[in-house]
Amino acid sequence: MLAEDVSRNVMLDTSKDILYLVISFCILWLTVFLCWALYHFGKVLRNANEVVEEFRARMDALTHAIDFVRHRIEQISDLLTLATKGVSGYVSKMAGKKASRFFDDATGDMSAVAKTAVKKATQAVGKKIKSASRQAAKKTRKKKK
Repeated sequence: MLAEDVSRNVMLDTSKDILYLVISFCILWLTVFLCWALYHFGKVLRNANEVVEEFRARMDALTHAIDFVRHRIEQISDLLTLATKGVSGYVSKMAGKKASRFFDDATGDMSAVAKTAVKKATQAVGKKIKSASRQAAKKTRKKKK
């Protein structure tokens, strides 16, 4: 009689028992699917995080490279400015020497007072030319701004 009771509990008596069995299998498969989907969603998020980290690293490297190039260009422009000033000073010195030689040769037959007067006049004209060129440069800078 005990064997009959055990077999009776295992057997499906009504369609309601079959429904419960089907529902339990559906819940089991739904749980398995959700676990699988959650696992793959986590993998996608991890890959996205790796891509973002790599992008940040490359942007940092690019930023450092641009800063390095900008720094070098600033150094070169400073050196070029210094070299230009040196060359322009040398050229003006040489031009002054040539002008004084030319002046001395051209005014060889003048008196000392006349030579002094001509030198002062040429220096005044030179100063006016320099100031006019500086003012013109200032105007062009203002127009550029």
